[in-house]
Amino acid sequence: MRRHLTPLLMFLAATASGCSFLRTDTLLDTVNAPDSPAPKDLPIRVPAVERVAGLTRAQLMDSYLDPARAGAWMEALGASPEAVLDMTGCLVKHAGNDTASCYENAERMGYVDRTVKASAWSVPLPVQSFSVAAPSDEEVDAQRFLSNAMGIGPSLAALQQSLEVPLSRDVLAQGIQRGAASAAAYVRARSWKRDLKRPSTAVVLSGGGANGAFSAGAMWRLLGILEQCRGKPAPEGCGDARIDLAAGTSTGALISTLVDLFHTPGQEANARRLLMGNYTCTVESDLYCVNSTWLWNLADDTRGLVKFDGIYKKLDAFIKDEQLHNGTELVSVSVDFQTGDVFSVSDQDPADFKPGATDKQRRGGMTNAIVASIAEPVLSNPVGRLPSAAGDRTGTYYDGGVRSGLPLLQAVQRGAERVLVISTGGVNPSPATDPKNAVSVLMRTIDLFVAQPRVGEVQQAELLAVARRLGEYNVCVLRGATEDFCRRKGLGFQPRTVGPGAGQAVWMGSARFDQVASSWRSAWMFKPETGLATASGYSFTPEVMQPLFVAGVESMQKRCAEVLSLFDIQGTLAANECARQLVEVADEARAALPSAAQCREDKPERRTCED
Repeated sequence: MRRHLTPLLMFLAATASGCSFLRTDTLLDTVNAPDSPAPKDLPIRVPAVERVAGLTRAQLMDSYLDPARAGAWMEALGASPEAVLDMTGCLVKHAGNDTASCYENAERMGYVDRTVKASAWSVPLPVQSFSVAAPSDEEVDAQRFLSNAMGIGPSLAALQQSLEVPLSRDVLAQGIQRGAASAAAYVRARSWKRDLKRPSTAVVLSGGGANGAFSAGAMWRLLGILEQCRGKPAPEGCGDARIDLAAGTSTGALISTLVDLFHTPGQEANARRLLMGNYTCTVESDLYCVNSTWLWNLADDTRGLVKFDGIYKKLDAFIKDEQLHNGTELVSVSVDFQTGDVFSVSDQDPADFKPGATDKQRRGGMTNAIVASIAEPVLSNPVGRLPSAAGDRTGTYYDGGVRSGLPLLQAVQRGAERVLVISTGGVNPSPATDPKNAVSVLMRTIDLFVAQPRVGEVQQAELLAVARRLGEYNVCVLRGATEDFCRRKGLGFQPRTVGPGAGQAVWMGSARFDQVASSWRSAWMFKPETGLATASGYSFTPEVMQPLFVAGVESMQKRCAEVLSLFDIQGTLAANECARQLVEVADEARAALPSAAQCREDKPERRTCED
């Protein structure tokens, strides 16, 4: 969601009435008109069983040391959900009163007693001493699984309170079984897993149109450092250092696709070349054609000002079959305007592709998901189909930034332990001049609307990460482990520092809770408030994008040591790259940039979709 939505205001006026559409009183009448009766084809709400399944899956999906074993526990929970059902019923019954007895009580019938303190769902009770030096993988996984399972009951109780309709045990049981099976299939199919010797890593990238050049520059620099040191042994190299998960919305989804491509063997240099080329030498006619038509057709059968035919071609050209099977998971986020639901499509999730789908079909599904993530309401045509295990899911899919502009929740739910978050905006909205007219007020309102969900989502994600790991810590204590074991001290990788890098001052940060300070860390990188020109709407010009790209390179170089520490990237080669002078790195990036004239050579300024 960006500026330059003046056509939206014109659209409202044009649809008000024929010849009098320029009269403000007519527009006011249109705005004040009551909603029309519900159309017969109004989408049916998602069935309760599916909503229960979604909440169950969201609680259980995480990173585990042995995904096959954890998946078996999930399936056992789905087959025997009685403890979860009883806890859900207890929480609903005692809502507003003391619910502590639902967890633990004198009759030993509470949730903690029935699951954590007794063998449940084939999870064995600990029988060995808890060794920090040689931890039991099974016990570490058990603590994480049981902690996540404990979150299902409260989620389902909250769902019933929201619906204000009690759900039968049969409906709840069916949903739990489906959700648990889906989570089990996901963790088993994913190519990366938890590892006590290194943290699970992720990058999360926001939207922002051409302003994504800042994020692209930052990632170009980070991937360049990885390209220098990966595959080389210590002490010079960084071994198998990598990014396990790349999640993005809008332009962040496009950049994430190239981060994923980088982790495909043999594509490292190509991915960086495409990253620079697409974010420093792209013009509008490269990406889309314009639905050139009469303005009033926006009220008829024209659903957007542009079609992303150019982006479809670019994605078709650089998404490789091998990308679907590499060690990095790609997640793209969009919103279905019919239901309001957020959809995240992963290139490694069985729930997102039909069984037996060919690589070509999966590439097509990911392409649709990425384009859906960048299609802004009114400005562009929506995407009508997203892939799923049951076949193409039909809907009206638009830019994920409408509800999830900075999808940190995706990284938290999927089990990342170290996350680098890059935003094309600042910590706070940029200041603006006093709006002089209604159009200016509308533009500023949209800017502020878009900025707020990012703040809310990232704080929710930080809270979820801390709550998950605190729950795991509590389960660990209840199962009789030592304090050092439960705080994960000495279990393989450790953060070199637990300070500002664990969370910026504006966010809560895991360092505020020392029980989990080594289990979760995030670092934040915002586009600097330096007065650089920024792009609006779907404006793509090398003159604006190239300085933003270099600014991203500079920001990554300034934060280089912090990011290497966050991702546990070691070795003298990477350290030497961090030690380089900022001006040297920036000049190297500038020298690689093509000229604006080269970028425009033999290209039309604009294409219509009939051309």
